[in-house]
Amino acid sequence: MSATQILMKAETRTRGTQSDMSALRNSGKLPAVIYGDGKPAETLQLDAHEFKMMLQHHHGENLMMDIEVDGGAPRHVLLKDVQHHPITAKILHVDFHEVSMTRRVKVHLPLNLVGTPKGVSQTGGTLDIQLRDLEVECLASEMIEELDVDITALVIGDNMTAGEVTLPENFRLITPENVSIVTVLKPRVLTAAEEEEDEAASAAGSTAEPEVIKEKKDEEEDDED
Repeated sequence: MSATQILMKAETRTRGTQSDMSALRNSGKLPAVIYGDGKPAETLQLDAHEFKMMLQHHHGENLMMDIEVDGGAPRHVLLKDVQHHPITAKILHVDFHEVSMTRRVKVHLPLNLVGTPKGVSQTGGTLDIQLRDLEVECLASEMIEELDVDITALVIGDNMTAGEVTLPENFRLITPENVSIVTVLKPRVLTAAEEEEDEAASAAGSTAEPEVIKEKKDEEEDDED
C-alpha cells in the first residue's frame, strides 16, 4: 500500500522540565523533536488530537510526511519513533528525522497478510504468525505504509520466510531471508486423556441445568405450602 501524502503543522518550543512537558500535554499539545544530519535537534509541539487522528488512518508508525514549522515551507520528515505511556497507551512524545526524498532510508514495514491459507480453510490447520513486519531499505520518496503478502496458497506444513516476500522494485530486504513469517500447522489431535476430560466437562454441563430447574421447582412448591 502506497503512503499517502501527510501534512502536519507544528510550532517551535523551548526545552522544558518534566513538569513543563506534563503541562504541555495537559494543554492538548504533543512534544516532538526533529533530527537532521549535521543539524541540531529542533524541539516542537503538535496538536495532540490531530496527530492521533492522523495515525488512526494509517498503517504502522513509519510514515513519510511534510511538516510546516511556524508556518514555514513544508519539510520532508520520516516519523521515526512514537513513545506511548506504558499503561494508558497515550502518545507522549514523537521523533522525526528530516530526510531528502532522494535518500535511502531503513524502515520496518508492517506485513498485511492477504487471504486465508488453503491449509486452514480446507483442512482445518492453524496459521502461526511469527513475524509482523520486515526491515527494508528504500528511497524516501518510494516509502509505502505496509507490505501485502498473499498467503492463500499455503497448505499444512508450509512455511513462508522473509526472503519469499515480493518487494517493490528498488527495495532491499534487511531482515534475514531465512526468518520465518508464517507457518500453517496441522490440526491438533487430542490425547485420550484430553478427550475424556472434554467428555466429562460436557456431561457435567448437560446435567447442571436440570438440577437448578428442579431446585427452583421445589422452592416454588414450598412457597405454595
